[in-house]
Amino acid sequence: MTERGGEGRLTPGASQESISEAVSVHRLTCERLGEAAGLLARCFHDNLNFVDLIPDERARSRALPRMFAAGLRDALGSGHVYAATRGGKGSAADALAGMAVWLPPGAFPLSAGRQLRAFPGMAGVLAAAPRSALRLLRYTAGIARLHPAQPYWYLEVVGVDAEARGLGVGTRLLEPVLALADQVGQPCYLETMTERNVGWYRTLGFEVKEAGVRFVPGGPPNWTMMRHPRSRQNAETRGARRADH
Repeated sequence: MTERGGEGRLTPGASQESISEAVSVHRLTCERLGEAAGLLARCFHDNLNFVDLIPDERARSRALPRMFAAGLRDALGSGHVYAATRGGKGSAADALAGMAVWLPPGAFPLSAGRQLRAFPGMAGVLAAAPRSALRLLRYTAGIARLHPAQPYWYLEVVGVDAEARGLGVGTRLLEPVLALADQVGQPCYLETMTERNVGWYRTLGFEVKEAGVRFVPGGPPNWTMMRHPRSRQNAETRGARRADH
């Protein structure tokens, strides 16, 4: 499940150097989990999947922070939750500009132990939107049904704050795991619901696996995408080209 709050491309006149100075990417700490959940909830508040799942706006405002907090709490155990901040140093004083949550190979679906640990948080989500409980459970099952065979890296969620659009934050957030996947020769997988994002993910090496899929009956269309590992030589060539621009 991925949505970006803005384009991953540069704003006119922006340089790679200015982006590097403006954005810092680092691992999320437990102390900032609540802030990160709030950022993702804002990014996804008007997402068509969640509008369909939780039509009541007040219920959605209550449920989404709890949902993302539960997901972040689980994913932090894998060590691949990345935060972007403005200001270049990534200190706690800088507001979060974006988040990317990856699950490493073998981490999806959740084991029985992880499901038990996540239960209190997800129970809070269902309590916040009780009328949507059954559809939310069907949505989760619909996503899981389309996942490929392991092993693969799963981009569970990525979101960029509206005020950080055009700084290349989305790309910066994905680069650490894409580089790691290339290094170890493993594919990556994601879902997205907007055709604009499909084009952006293609620039990062993803290709459409299934188009127009609906995770629940009558829900909005989504795309599933896979990215096969690139060779080290190609990755080095891309890095050199980026350095030249």
